Amino acid sequence: MTYRVRFHPLVVRDLEAIVQWIIEYAGSEVAHRKLAEIEQEIESLARTPHKGSIRDEIAPGLRAVPATRKAVIAFTVDDNAKEILIHCVTYSGADWMSRSRGRVL
Repeated sequence: MTYRVRFHPLVVRDLEAIVQWIIEYAGSEVAHRKLAEIEQEIESLARTPHKGSIRDEIAPGLRAVPATRKAVIAFTVDDNAKEILIHCVTYSGADWMSRSRGRVL
């Protein structure tokens, strides 16, 4: 069964910041390739929503998965609604734990 993927309102800002950061050190082509890889990992969660590490110590039900070699996607799964909520996407050592804790609804 496929789950619906939703985004916390600030995730768009996360992704834009990641792209801008990568553009500055590696160029536009690399940035857009990394963004596509992150988006592909997010899409895969719809088919495999229970993958990743459970991080209840950060927030109840929070899970985290790596994307590309430097990104982390933090999300929760609502099995009753068949939805995944992406709380944040970080890159290159950004503090995804604090960001996730502040965004869990």
